[in-house]
Amino acid sequence: MMQEDPVHLVLIGPVGKGDYPSTTRFAELLLGQGGAWTYVKTFGAPVTLEVKDLPIDLARAPTQVLETADGIKVLTVATHHGEAPAVGYRIEYGNKSVTFSGDIDPQGLENLTKLAKDTDLLVFNCAVLDPPGSPAELYTRHSPPKRIGEVAKAAGARHLILSHIPPLVDKARAEVTASIHVADQGAVQIAEDKMRVTVE
Repeated sequence: MMQEDPVHLVLIGPVGKGDYPSTTRFAELLLGQGGAWTYVKTFGAPVTLEVKDLPIDLARAPTQVLETADGIKVLTVATHHGEAPAVGYRIEYGNKSVTFSGDIDPQGLENLTKLAKDTDLLVFNCAVLDPPGSPAELYTRHSPPKRIGEVAKAAGARHLILSHIPPLVDKARAEVTASIHVADQGAVQIAEDKMRVTVE
């Protein structure tokens, strides 16, 4: 049986904090000796794994953490998601960019705005309605639509896609979009399964 070409995976995520393991530890628990997916390293192709733990200091500026041989760049910055370590990501290729917020509460929005400066596409987790429309504790871990619109406007994002949509937000799509448009008049879409977007 012919073996497939080697696969090298790069996994980039935050350092650990409290009950939350670092990305390195998370990878060990899944792919390390005795891990849940140990078999992946020998399943059809030899697999190597490179893991990078990113700082979660909000005072640090966005930093490039990866550049591939064909010119894809990955930049990150610490954000904030309650007690959980969190980072945002920006992918650049040529003169195009896509920025991902991840779960983020208002404490992380300044850094996300810096990371998303002039991005072509901003993918923003929208897990709550404007206060008081969602359970109070969720606002310690997520940012409401009005704040999302403010970030999109301040960053100059050319297109906004909302992801991580719970049923409460899904039922209020028109209200969510209207709230975002108070600050930012740009295009807003709600993410859907199997959605494909052309970055222009």
